Amino acid sequence: MAIVPRSERAVAWTISAVLGLIALVLIGYLVVSGGLDDGDQLGTATGFAVVEQPDADLGTSRWPEYGYNAERTRANPDLQLPPPYRRAWTRDLGSLLEFPPVINRGRLFVGTNKRQAYAVNVRTGTVEWRRKLTGRSAASPAIAGDLVLFTSINGYVEAMDQATSRIAWRRDVGTSTESSPLVIGNRAYVGTLGGLILCMDVRTGRLIWTARATGEVKSSLTRAGRLVVVGDYGGRITALSARNGRIRWRTTSPGTLVGGAGAFYANPAVAYGRVFASNVNGRVISLDRRTGAVAWVRVLGDWAYSSPAVHDQTVYVGSYDKKLYALSAVTGGVRWTFDAGERIAGSATVIGDLVWFSTIARRPRDGRTFALDAKTGKRVFTFPDGRYTPATGVDGMLVLTGVRTLYGMKPAG
Repeated sequence: MAIVPRSERAVAWTISAVLGLIALVLIGYLVVSGGLDDGDQLGTATGFAVVEQPDADLGTSRWPEYGYNAERTRANPDLQLPPPYRRAWTRDLGSLLEFPPVINRGRLFVGTNKRQAYAVNVRTGTVEWRRKLTGRSAASPAIAGDLVLFTSINGYVEAMDQATSRIAWRRDVGTSTESSPLVIGNRAYVGTLGGLILCMDVRTGRLIWTARATGEVKSSLTRAGRLVVVGDYGGRITALSARNGRIRWRTTSPGTLVGGAGAFYANPAVAYGRVFASNVNGRVISLDRRTGAVAWVRVLGDWAYSSPAVHDQTVYVGSYDKKLYALSAVTGGVRWTFDAGERIAGSATVIGDLVWFSTIARRPRDGRTFALDAKTGKRVFTFPDGRYTPATGVDGMLVLTGVRTLYGMKPAG
């Protein structure tokens, strides 16, 4: 039997240790840099349904739910509200406004972090009524016939009469909800931090069906034909039958080896036969709305909390890398970017020919609201307040949402 000298064994062990360390460093670099990730995956026009345009049938006299329509496309190109502006009114509501108001029949409705629901005259800024909610509001309300529906983080959905604030019904959903109600006909759909998806009768609050997601649901649900789709903190997007809640498909988000499937804070948008969604792990993904198959993936420079806006075959989404991206809805290719100088957490909104968004500055008073040319990304207007999703509006009046203040901006042209 050959005997290896002790010195040679030591050299062999040293070489093995060095090679192992190099391998570990290389693997660590690949993991951190995304080298063990598929990264960007450009798509094609296959399955892209141009005829399935975003729904603009709601007109320009109302903004009934978060994201404008049930597809949550966050775009009303028919509503032309270009600068310059005259400030018609200012209304400080005394507390953080995490989500923008909805507008119907001349009133805007919004909830605050101080458990208050407000109805404000959209032309004058006058508070027409105020009612205390059961908990803090971290979502936009939704219009449902003569009612307006609020959710609260203490786990209630409350239905109020739009004209009087009278409580029509109140439902305890068992766990906190930050989900803006999705209203389709006589049904409302919300998600909860307990991972539940609920369908309720908007007239009575009666529970029609429940389903379970794979993690907390902070996202709002979105209509996709006869389905409703939602992202969760398990990093998955689920499509369910709007009628009975049965799961039709479920897709796990692409991600890195370390970050995994990430989490969906933002709500999906649906247009052109596809579902568009942004993930905290920095991915913006496009899925076939019928099957859930991945059409394309775009990796941004940092977290993506921002819900996509979709218009003119373009997807607009912000990131913590301080950029707003305009992506091709067909392929995921970058059309332009705009560096806002601060992180972007709130969602972009297209009004007329402009795309609006705000920055989440480290000091709230340093937040800004921007309006860019939707086609070119050129800056058109800047406003010295903003934090999350900034803009809604109706004919003749743009409504901007600041940190705690609403502004009625009337086009001066």
